Parts: sequence; C-alpha cells; structure tokens
Amino acid sequence: EPGDKTMVDALAPFAAEFAEAGSWARAATAARRAAAGTASLRPKAGRARENAERGLGTPDAGALPFALVAETIATAVRSDRE
Repeated sequence: EPGDKTMVDALAPFAAEFAEAGSWARAATAARRAAAGTASLRPKAGRARENAERGLGTPDAGALPFALVAETIATAVRSDRE
C-alpha cells in the first residue's frame, strides 16, 4: 500500500503520471520525487518494519532503485527518438 515505505510508494506515482501524460520522463521524475519522500516514512511492511526508527531519514531500498531504473529508461527512450 502507498505509505508503507515500499517500492509501491514510487511505483504508484510513476504509473499515475505515465497513464496521465504518457511520458517516461515525467513519470520517472514523479517516481524519483516519491522515492525521496519515503525517507520521512516509517516502514509498515517487510523486513524494514522491525527497524522502523532506524529507517527514518533514508529512502526505501526498493523505491529508489525503481526510480533510477525509470530514469535510465526515460533517457534511453529520449535518446532513441533523437
């Protein structure tokens, strides 16, 4: 669920932006922004939940890589069109 400090916190905004704009670049930006926002969340699911307080200030370990992959694909798509 969004807000649980998981990859879903980056995936959901990515999917919503991509559905609305059809743009990898805009969707990747939304994912990156959302992934960074997970740093202020306490984990509610998965193994990170056991160390919730220690996770504050650190982006989710799945959300950030997802955003990076989305940015890489956005760059490749943009380069492919040029």
